[in-house]
Amino acid sequence: MTTNTSLCIDDPVPSLLRYQWVRYLIAGAFTALVDLSGFHLLETFALPCDGNVSDMVRSRHFAIDKTVAFVIANALSYWINSRWVFAQGRHRQTIEAILFFGVSLFSYFSGLQFGRFLITAFNTPGLLAAVACIALATVLNYTIRKIFVFRG
Repeated sequence: MTTNTSLCIDDPVPSLLRYQWVRYLIAGAFTALVDLSGFHLLETFALPCDGNVSDMVRSRHFAIDKTVAFVIANALSYWINSRWVFAQGRHRQTIEAILFFGVSLFSYFSGLQFGRFLITAFNTPGLLAAVACIALATVLNYTIRKIFVFRG
């Protein structure tokens, strides 16, 4: 006796996964969770971004915590995006990885400056500023990677 393990045609999830931007959002949500979790652990146990420290110290701690979390999350992001979200082949894999990380750095520094601005200008909590960084970087990353790094 065999059982049918195929997916039902009417199942909306597989049809949604055919859309690249849906896969990108899922992958991005996962790596954002890794990024924010890493940031929160560092902010809580290593270099605090909130509390009884000056805005300049908070801003510096924010930049360090965010950078460490970014490196870890970005390595995971490349692995997921190159295997599940985008089609590889526009460039050799080494060039592709360099471009991927280059785009990430551009988006990261744009978001980082935005986050530091939010902290110093509006006294925004560190975790909220980190979320704002990720939101800005997501839009920049998807657009630039789709056009310049991967084959659509």
